[in-house]
Amino acid sequence: MSVLLVSMITSSSLVGISKFTYGAYVKAPQAPNGPTVEDDRLKVEKVVDGLNAPTSMAFLGPNDILVTEKETGKVMRVLDGQLQDEPALDVNVATSIERGLLGIAISKQTDGKIYVFTSYTESGNNEDGSDVTGKIDPAGNRLYRYEYVNGHLENPVLLLDLPAIPDNGRGEHNGGKIRIGPDNNIYYVIGEVGGHRTQAQNTANGPEPNGLGGVLRITQDGQIVDDPIFGDSLPLSLYYAMGIRNSFGIDFDPVTGNLWDTENGPFTGDEINLVYPGFNSGWALIQGPSYDDLLGNGAGPDELVMFGKSSYSEPKLTWITPIGITALKFMNSDKMGKEYQNDMFVGDINNGLLYRFILNNARDDLSATNTNSTDTNPLSDKEINDPRENQPLVFGQGFGGITDIEVGPDGYLYVLSYTGTLFKIVPSTNNMTADESLGNNSQENISAQENGDDQNPTPPNGSNSVIIMGLKGDKSYSPNPITVERGQTITWYNGDTISHTVTSGHDNEGDSGQAFDSKAIIPNQYYSLTFDNSGTYPYYCFYHPSMVGEIIVN
Repeated sequence: MSVLLVSMITSSSLVGISKFTYGAYVKAPQAPNGPTVEDDRLKVEKVVDGLNAPTSMAFLGPNDILVTEKETGKVMRVLDGQLQDEPALDVNVATSIERGLLGIAISKQTDGKIYVFTSYTESGNNEDGSDVTGKIDPAGNRLYRYEYVNGHLENPVLLLDLPAIPDNGRGEHNGGKIRIGPDNNIYYVIGEVGGHRTQAQNTANGPEPNGLGGVLRITQDGQIVDDPIFGDSLPLSLYYAMGIRNSFGIDFDPVTGNLWDTENGPFTGDEINLVYPGFNSGWALIQGPSYDDLLGNGAGPDELVMFGKSSYSEPKLTWITPIGITALKFMNSDKMGKEYQNDMFVGDINNGLLYRFILNNARDDLSATNTNSTDTNPLSDKEINDPRENQPLVFGQGFGGITDIEVGPDGYLYVLSYTGTLFKIVPSTNNMTADESLGNNSQENISAQENGDDQNPTPPNGSNSVIIMGLKGDKSYSPNPITVERGQTITWYNGDTISHTVTSGHDNEGDSGQAFDSKAIIPNQYYSLTFDNSGTYPYYCFYHPSMVGEIIVN
């Protein structure tokens, strides 16, 4: 008999929404000529496109992939590079912000059965998106087990039922990634779901934990795993780790079996963590290194709420300016080259960048050595203090917002983009042996380096140029202010190394973005806008609200 954690709505107080929390919801577009990687011995191929806001993927076999779609609630099948017309599963999902169909994992049983585990925010009235269109509260954040039978997911078993109604009124921080651990158990990460503040979020006088804000561990039958870490009673017995604000990436090191995660900060403090049994990541008192006090509340590890065998440890790497960190995957193959085997690859949603990390010899930390570059400074202090420090860590770019990374049965790295495209990274043709040839006409090489296309954009003729300089307050845009005449066009070029937006108005105001909103402008791309009406137009970067500018139209 499976253990079912019934959805609980706590009485914890309403938490205001920080004006800095919205950046993760603006997704990077693909580069106009497609993604590229730094190693010229490798290339990026498109496997398939046409997916609707895909979030996670899992392999049934070679060239046979199940992909979850956030907004539709469909599990789509990609077979031999072709998106199948009929979904393997179609469930009703709530879709506001980060709600939806979120995670998937596959486990093949010794008796021949194939279990497929999915996580999603279930609709409150059996209609997709009714939380947006009809303000219907979702039924819960739920983890199901299905059996894969003849192309369909059948025989659903509800394993976990967790709260989905936020305290702050926003459908955010639902996490959703699922992994099968080396112990064959299910590991499922869920965030604090819209501002819940229980003891699992290190609120000492808050309600008891309700299953949110951590990595949960159960057996494939929904049982509590022997020797619970945080406590014997539900829901403490479910937790493998807690104090996690939100995460879109977990994976096990193929060498040690250790679990690692990515964690999203609010206005600061995206993290990579080594997640051991009993790990307390520190939220909502600590984000980023405890000694930096990035949240400005003066809290330290001694003030965290500890249960059972729990303890705190510092993040292995912190981005002071968030990148919208997402997927995490270890490259448990040498098919891209032996130098990449067992390295960690991480994606982000804001910039469409793919990062590579090398672990130290003990594989309990990130190495300060990165063969992509001789500049090892970004890792020496375990902080990315300036976005330009990202560059030695960047392995690929132009993917669009990355939602998942997997290694296929063929040993190659697959990258899933929220834009609806699935890519994979393979050796360039000149470096492949005959028996390594992909031989798949459905896959398209989109490397700009090979097709000769120029990644630098061509702006409209006669436009007035503004350079996006980076995080420099009122000097973030040059020139600033800029004065033009009615009917003239302004073109903003992103000269920084990360994405920015050009959004009208002021941060956290009701009319923000109503006059114009560029969405994400990735590095080396541009946004143009013609102004037909006189007036003064303030604007800012939605990702980084300290970046402010002004347009004067005569």
